[in-house]
Amino acid sequence: MAKLNSSFLKIQVRPWVFWPPFGLLIVAVILSLVFPEEFVTNARGIQQIILESFSLGFSWVSLLMCVLAAGVMFSPLGRRKIGGAKAQPRLKLVSWFAIVLCTTIAVGILFWASAEPLSHYLFPPEFLALNAASPEAKNFALGALYFHWGFTPYAIYAVPALVFALMHYSSGRKRLSLGVMLIPLTGRLTNTKLETGLDLFSLFALVTGMSAALGAGILSLSGGVMAFFPNLNSTYLTAAVTGLILITFIISASTGIDKGIKSLSLFNLVFFVLIAVLFILLGEKSLILGNITQGFKAYTGNFLDLSMQLSGAGSKWTYDWSTFNFAMWMAWAPMTALFLGKIAIGRTVREFLLVNWFFPALFCLVWMGIFGGTTLDFASSKPAVYEKLLETVGPESIIYQVFADMGYFSLFASFYVLGIFISYVTAADSSTEALASISMKKQNKDAFRSDTNLKVLWGTLIGFLAWVMVTFSGIDGVRILSIIGGLPALFFLLLVSVSLLLILFQPSKYLRN
Repeated sequence: MAKLNSSFLKIQVRPWVFWPPFGLLIVAVILSLVFPEEFVTNARGIQQIILESFSLGFSWVSLLMCVLAAGVMFSPLGRRKIGGAKAQPRLKLVSWFAIVLCTTIAVGILFWASAEPLSHYLFPPEFLALNAASPEAKNFALGALYFHWGFTPYAIYAVPALVFALMHYSSGRKRLSLGVMLIPLTGRLTNTKLETGLDLFSLFALVTGMSAALGAGILSLSGGVMAFFPNLNSTYLTAAVTGLILITFIISASTGIDKGIKSLSLFNLVFFVLIAVLFILLGEKSLILGNITQGFKAYTGNFLDLSMQLSGAGSKWTYDWSTFNFAMWMAWAPMTALFLGKIAIGRTVREFLLVNWFFPALFCLVWMGIFGGTTLDFASSKPAVYEKLLETVGPESIIYQVFADMGYFSLFASFYVLGIFISYVTAADSSTEALASISMKKQNKDAFRSDTNLKVLWGTLIGFLAWVMVTFSGIDGVRILSIIGGLPALFFLLLVSVSLLLILFQPSKYLRN
């Protein structure tokens, strides 16, 4: 820690990658404080234009990447080893999977597993003409939940991460940059200005997304604590929660991927499995298992319709859910791909896709079936109660109502609060690893260790801004900015998909043996 403090002022960064997003984020937060209504209104207007104008593009490119992931996994390219035939893995298989899973889901599956299906159940899309709170609406809600958290979104992460891993380790470049993914298209090292632009926009999208996600995490954690201690001062509580997250993150960040991120991820994975098993054992086992099965049936039945917008094109539901979700995943994908690709050295392409695409998606689907299905079971017996909670208290309240209806509020609420805390710290550690890696002027010899001081700087800034937003202005404006980052990411990921196709058909031309 002393070394960290003494060298903090010696951080060397890529100025055109580090300072513009850093400054833009500060300006965005100031505007959201000074002109909160105008800022959110204008940002939301830009977001809506993007969602409506490029909705089909987000859906079709997402489907393309899903098909690509499946095709590459079963192709001869699947036997190719990332980094060359002699490359050796740095992480054990279980540790690798734990890091990937906890990096990609953050607090999402804890927060949305109950809130999202309830919304679909109570307010089904207009284009399907379903009655609210009906058995048909329940089936659709589970299928839509699976669609938004299944194989398609994980392909949005896995495809660019695979291309980055293959091209970074084959090119022999020391500096980490997203432009390396376009080498199969350009036939040479990409233009420096283009690389800088890609890195800048991707870094900004991830920073805004992390700030908004931490803000939501602070609210969920504070709400959970307030459920046990309703007389606490909410302002002091949010500050304490933010500080605790930052202290834990700094301790983990100072130990690197091999220790900090790995240990947190393994703990997080065990926690997820434990709470899911407890939920099944203490709940209605037959109903839960039936919901998981029914969710898969509805998912496969609606997959092509939702993926290609066959019946939902132009609908508000499609814009608000499918397009919005995929735009968010795409905004985060390039920077997340850098981290996921960096830790994949020594693994085959098939192993990579199993660990980064297939198994995380499968894990999320089972999780969503357990918690989403249980939520719908309780909501079907008293829809008015759940609808009132959703509209008056907010989506973060739904899971606590489920715990109360189960009769094990204290047990599961305690687990839930702990899970949110560890999940965000884990995701923040890996995400700031990527932020530090791409904004460093000089890379470390060990690709697994970025500049700890830079990680702490990003983490502290994001934590402080999240607290400011939660306390004074709300998180909507900055969250919307991260969605807007999905537009350039859409075109970038389309080019990356073409790069993967070129690698697939001519691997020897682009990859190291």
